[in-house]
Amino acid sequence: MVLNPNPTELDTVLTKSNFQNEKNGPFDATFLLGDVIPATVDALPTVDVGQTTYFSEGKHGISLQISSSTESDVNSQAVKPNLNFLLLHVNIITLKSKLTVMYVSGAAETNENHESVLKQMRENTRSIDILITYDWPLSIARNQNLMLVGSRFVDEITKTVKPRYHFAVGQDAGKFLEFPPFQWENGSSTRFISLGQEGSGEKWFYAFSMTKEIPPSTTGIEYGANPFDKPIGESLENSNKRLMDADIQNVVAKKPKVISSDQCFFCLSNPNVETHMIISIGSHSYLTVAKGPLTRSNKNLPFSGHAIIIPIEHIPSIRKENTSVADSPIYKEIKQFQNALVKSFIGNKTNYKLVSFEIDLKTNIHKHVQILPIPEYLIDKFGDHLTQRAELNNEKFAGKNHNLKFEKFNDDSSPELIDIINSSDHMIFTLHNSENEKTIYVAQLPDKDKTMVDLQFPRRVLANLLNLPKRVYWERCKQPKFKESQDCEEFKKFFHKFDFTLE
Repeated sequence: MVLNPNPTELDTVLTKSNFQNEKNGPFDATFLLGDVIPATVDALPTVDVGQTTYFSEGKHGISLQISSSTESDVNSQAVKPNLNFLLLHVNIITLKSKLTVMYVSGAAETNENHESVLKQMRENTRSIDILITYDWPLSIARNQNLMLVGSRFVDEITKTVKPRYHFAVGQDAGKFLEFPPFQWENGSSTRFISLGQEGSGEKWFYAFSMTKEIPPSTTGIEYGANPFDKPIGESLENSNKRLMDADIQNVVAKKPKVISSDQCFFCLSNPNVETHMIISIGSHSYLTVAKGPLTRSNKNLPFSGHAIIIPIEHIPSIRKENTSVADSPIYKEIKQFQNALVKSFIGNKTNYKLVSFEIDLKTNIHKHVQILPIPEYLIDKFGDHLTQRAELNNEKFAGKNHNLKFEKFNDDSSPELIDIINSSDHMIFTLHNSENEKTIYVAQLPDKDKTMVDLQFPRRVLANLLNLPKRVYWERCKQPKFKESQDCEEFKKFFHKFDFTLE
């Protein structure tokens, strides 16, 4: 039996699993997919598990509570009787029925050392009956026009292992798909099945029977085309090289979209605004956790820390003719939010410094400023790193992307800096070294220059600095609603003492 549980309802899922085992089993084993007990969960399940059950680390870490378990061997840890956490990135289990299961953790998929994992798989001489991964193979994701749930690494795993069954979830909330069975060149076949998360409204469990002996006849089975026969166009080695080089791409020039406030993702007047992510609301702007944050929660910081400061008014930029941006109440309140966040990270005695960034364009849909924590030891490395990334942009995309030249300031009231902010489109980074000490890097983006602006450049710079090359695109880092709510509540508690809007 294979289940994709909601980590906030794990006791409920295990109760249902016990019921199904008693009613329709006994099953040889139960396998849990996705993030079962992630780092955000601070309590282990209380339900007694009636059958042998396995799970591995997903993509959001593993609860610190698991380390307190005492019964363990070299490959797994008994969280409680019959509930086994698989410790390795790649785990091979032989069931009583002699079926062989390969469990690849979500952590292995985000780890950069993919070639060593694949080498381990190629050296495995056992046939794999069931493969469990987090992501889908990119070949199947492409077939379904759902590229963000796919991974080239999982393609390589699947082609190497050629399992009889392959289970995955594809994303935090899961996605149900039962792909038509297909054959390999050696005559073996694979059934790929992805499950939605429990509570999502999509199918979240799958029970089936199989034997170690493969039937000699496949009469009656209708095989679809093998999705792996169509080349993706890039090897895993080249893919990893591209990712480690931060996948610099130029932005295609498009006519600016006109979006009304009731349709704008950032507007509070939008009836679909995601209020569960709002930390604080001021008079002219509000603070929210970032959707698809670059940084992630960890044992030192129980929330991602990546936030966005957004004007309440639906405006592309604060800049107006014959008016100083610094005199705007919106600008002043954005600075007030930034200063309050700096105070909160100092006051809570973290080992992080804050970096804020924005691309201010008159063609923006809605102005916003992003701010996130980085380890304090990286602050001194930021300037040289930014210069290197700008030079790479200028050399690799000369004549296509805008040429970026950053000027450095140590005072945000500098007349030269204010003149740039008042007079031109610009890209700006601010390092908040302390409550009163800032380092500002700004690059002008003159209207007369018709080359394109890489809108991902700021996030790309920070992702590379933090060694998180796969987290450049926020769409690939989206979290389930429960995690967004959890992040927001943790951020509120952290920020509460310093939140000027509560005064």
